[in-house]
Amino acid sequence: MNTPYLSIRNLNKKFSAHPVLQQLNLQIAAGEIVAILGENGAGKTTLLNILLGLLPADSGEVLLFGQPVSALRQSMALRGAIGVMLQQASLPGNLTVQEHLQLFSCYYPEPYALPALVERCGLTNILKQPFAALSGGQKQAVLFALALIGKPALLFLDEPTVGLDVAARQAFWQHIRQAKADGISVILTTHYLEEADQLASRILVLKNGQFIADGSPATLKAYSQTKHIQCCTRVGVPLIRSWPEVQQVVLLSTANTCEGGAEDPSTADPLSQDGHFMPSCVAQSLQIHSSLPEQTLRRLLALDEQLSELSVSSASLEQAFLQLTQLQERRA
Repeated sequence: MNTPYLSIRNLNKKFSAHPVLQQLNLQIAAGEIVAILGENGAGKTTLLNILLGLLPADSGEVLLFGQPVSALRQSMALRGAIGVMLQQASLPGNLTVQEHLQLFSCYYPEPYALPALVERCGLTNILKQPFAALSGGQKQAVLFALALIGKPALLFLDEPTVGLDVAARQAFWQHIRQAKADGISVILTTHYLEEADQLASRILVLKNGQFIADGSPATLKAYSQTKHIQCCTRVGVPLIRSWPEVQQVVLLSTANTCEGGAEDPSTADPLSQDGHFMPSCVAQSLQIHSSLPEQTLRRLLALDEQLSELSVSSASLEQAFLQLTQLQERRA
């Protein structure tokens, strides 16, 4: 059996009398991208610091490639097997990108070839620039290159895309996907649920110092019974909201469907005082979140024979995350 890249057994940590991590158990194997999700205060930063040997656990065991995490202090080989990109990392601003790369390459016996690393991380045009002059996305690309420079097998990324614009975030996602394609396992902490959904092969949800979920994005989304129904209908929003299985109704648009844009008074259905039905010529595009989508669809079809533009999709990872964390709070 192959040795796990990371193994955690019965890990506990307290600050004063407050438990921060409680009886955590986890194994991460080769080829995984594992995203750790959790609200502020869930224990993500504490866990990451313990995994990197920056903070001692109160009890339990942490093994990196079968060796105690404490061996990081003495073993250059073990340190070279991991790459780290911390959220609060900073570099001397007066050194150029090239100088930083050359300096870090000296720390490893067999570093990544700098020309290949520069091309891979898109640093060619900024090599001569001082670090302080870089944009946020460029700084993150440099920090990622420094995390890769020792040719790690396991990469720790702590909130790597915080503060980046959409284009920079998408570019960074490509770097992570390429790392996985190269056989590097990745442990990623993030507040962006879309990021975890797009990148992770496995998601861990940390709540009050405990893992309350562990599975693929599809598995976690399947946990939520909520479905999204999108349709164009004359059934009014107040009526749909009154159905017990409906959790939310989002009005996307309202359109007058009569030819010429005006309603024919002789055929119009009056709008009820409670807004349960729209006039016959007016249709609304809605997104309906329902825990019993089949029942909701039967109601809609019974009331509106002209129902159109119908689609049904699974709940988002965000909804599944919220349901999981809220359920854990109710149980606590």
